[in-house]
Amino acid sequence: MNRLLHKWPKGILVGLGAVILSTLAIQASDSLSGVSGQLASSITGNNSVCGEGAEIILFGTHSVCMDIFEASPSKSCTYEMPKSEVETQVNVSKDSCVAVSKEGAEPWRFVTYTEASQLCARDGKRLPTAEEWYKVALGHTDVTACFTATLAKTGANNCVTPTGIHDLVGNVWEWTADTVTGGMYNNNELPNSGYVALVDGSGLVIETTETPNPQFGEDYAWIDKSGVRGLLRGGFYGSGDDGGVFAQNIAVPLNFTATGVGFRCVKDVW
Repeated sequence: MNRLLHKWPKGILVGLGAVILSTLAIQASDSLSGVSGQLASSITGNNSVCGEGAEIILFGTHSVCMDIFEASPSKSCTYEMPKSEVETQVNVSKDSCVAVSKEGAEPWRFVTYTEASQLCARDGKRLPTAEEWYKVALGHTDVTACFTATLAKTGANNCVTPTGIHDLVGNVWEWTADTVTGGMYNNNELPNSGYVALVDGSGLVIETTETPNPQFGEDYAWIDKSGVRGLLRGGFYGSGDDGGVFAQNIAVPLNFTATGVGFRCVKDVW
């Protein structure tokens, strides 16, 4: 799973190529972002609805407050920088411990899908869907700054979308709300693991190849078609060429934890 550790340049062609090729996978009545016909937009800097640490993101059918930064433990948590699955479990067992969106913090890692979902719910939030994550991340035109050789504090990298969201790509993989069962997603069978060659309107991989595809940033999709799998997006600090806007890990169970896996939360507005 760790196809990693070399630096890489990625430029504007990633975004432009993705728009061209992704459209081929969508019916004429839809758009790149799905049936809503719109990509994500935001009212950057408007905290009257979302409060500090989040930006309101506008989709065609709904809007959410998306946390600007990857989740980190609140001060009421026993461990402010969990270093193991056990330390996360201790935090989760404390009802006053919640996930916060704060600049300059260490991202909360060693957290399972269920724990991430529970922590978001404690603050009236939820995990973003894979499609919501993708629509916001697609705003990146150059993700060169998103990958470093080591973990970075939230907001430390110059990795920010036009909607003001930091570190969607790189730093840590992010759990989304979606799951995949038996290699099937929305009644469609996923391809085998490989370099992303085509995605649907929600950004889910529908075609892979054995060689890197520059049109999709040379991003990689890890896929296990057995059992119930989570859907993580973006890659982590060591992903190198394999990580990016189109990178996805659909190969781990929901109880998986690792040093390179974290999450962020969103809150429904309307």
